[in-house]
Amino acid sequence: MTYSFKHTEFEGPLDVLLDLIEARRLSITAVSLGKITDEYVVYIKSLSEFPLGEVSNFLVVASTLMLIKSRSLLPGLELEEEEERDIKDLEYRLKLLARIRELAKNIKDGWMRHPMFSREALKGYEFGFIEPKGVTADSLFKSLENLVKSFPKVTELPEKTLEKVISIEEKMIELVGRLTARIKATFHDIVGAKNKLDIIIGFLAVLELVKEGALAVRQDERFGNIEIEKNKNYE
Repeated sequence: MTYSFKHTEFEGPLDVLLDLIEARRLSITAVSLGKITDEYVVYIKSLSEFPLGEVSNFLVVASTLMLIKSRSLLPGLELEEEEERDIKDLEYRLKLLARIRELAKNIKDGWMRHPMFSREALKGYEFGFIEPKGVTADSLFKSLENLVKSFPKVTELPEKTLEKVISIEEKMIELVGRLTARIKATFHDIVGAKNKLDIIIGFLAVLELVKEGALAVRQDERFGNIEIEKNKNYE
């Protein structure tokens, strides 16, 4: 069953994610996030206008969702501490947003239920500021100086070069090309993964090719080697 929803205004990545979860009436867990990954990606692709300021936010959330889905598909996949922290952080922020929405609804429902009005008896009076005792210009300056010193210091982050990452579509073309010369191969041999990201992309590419009918896979035992065979009728 698929779920669809429309937005009258552009929403941020967490709002979209929470809408998808609520539409399917799921709880906010890593398991439920893995289930709606595809729907989230479809929503991003359907956007006609994409504010540049939100691109990085959407991509960060999408990458975390892909990580969650990959872990659900590959139980033996070990995540780094930072990746585990990203998943827990996403769950926490979604739960916080859900709570904010709930409280906002309560505020909206209770608005003007007990209205407050100005006191007519005070109309015409002039009000002024009465400064606290013992406050001087020097003490105010000192307080302001201490406040500025308490601000977080700007730190320069080290520069890093982003590695070129092959897309799933490119990996699919590469896999089909590798199987042209031979009919059968193992997942390890055909993917030729050097790191965890290559394994994830290769695995997702194989799944897509299986779904398209290009490949057939076989695994005799859990966590065993995956044998891949090309469909002779696939063009």
